[in-house]
Amino acid sequence: MIDFVDKLKKNSYEIDRFLDEYLPTGNGLNAKLFEAMRYSSIRSGKKIRAFLVVESGKFLSAINNKYITKSKYRELITIASVIEAIHSYSLIHDDLPAMDNSPIRRGKPSNHVKYDYHTAILAGDALVSWAFEIIGDSNFIEDPKKRAEICFVLAKAIGPNGMVGGQQADMDFKEKNNLSLKEIEWIQNHKTGALISCCSLLASILLDANEIQKNALINYANNIGLAFQIADDLLDVDGKEEVIGKPVMQDKTNETPNFVTILGKENASKKAIQISNDAVNLIQKFQPESENLVSLAKYTVNRTY
Repeated sequence: MIDFVDKLKKNSYEIDRFLDEYLPTGNGLNAKLFEAMRYSSIRSGKKIRAFLVVESGKFLSAINNKYITKSKYRELITIASVIEAIHSYSLIHDDLPAMDNSPIRRGKPSNHVKYDYHTAILAGDALVSWAFEIIGDSNFIEDPKKRAEICFVLAKAIGPNGMVGGQQADMDFKEKNNLSLKEIEWIQNHKTGALISCCSLLASILLDANEIQKNALINYANNIGLAFQIADDLLDVDGKEEVIGKPVMQDKTNETPNFVTILGKENASKKAIQISNDAVNLIQKFQPESENLVSLAKYTVNRTY
């Protein structure tokens, strides 16, 4: 697991280098906005989603006996970095008083605490705009058809039928304790899972995966997304704030129904492990090419932050 964490850190460094180079900077009237965008994106978080993009691409290249060229690898890093910018936007908005009202994120003051409410809202908006600006730029992704498809798929994943729709449902059903397990799964598959499964789908588009390969990766990523959310719910109960980098017992404070409130800690933990194992079973037959993806599935439920 230590070796895998080192791989995560190496990937995170590459993504930070891209974000540091291409996120806007300046001393003009919008300098505060630029600073807020960078504050929540660079040298912040585990960047698991970026890792999933890159490793999905490497996996597809390996099983198809294709060498990843320098330019193709740069395109993978571009997509991975864009995904992380969008994830950062979602966390900035999620921490706002109108939503989870969390003062700490990733071990430091949340964006709206560091700056102010309007800057946090606009920094999140700007990160989304920047992400699509990068994806639509031929200097970063060469093939125009792939640029268009990636933009479409990503917009769908984070929109009203994806991440944002899941967040809306999550907010609407706070304080309602009669949700079924199926309804909780729907919320989390959209709120958290949509962007995670999108990571593997975008890599599949870029690497020209066939339908069998694409479906295997998407199903794997769907399982990863759900297992990740259950693990998050468990950390909210049993984690330590100084380790996970955000307040604990947030769901209880906000009266948010989740897998732990529905299943209890023990059964929620068993379900997370089962889903992680399901993810592993989908790609384990491709060993050793799938080694890092197998490790990611196991890390998802064994992590302490």
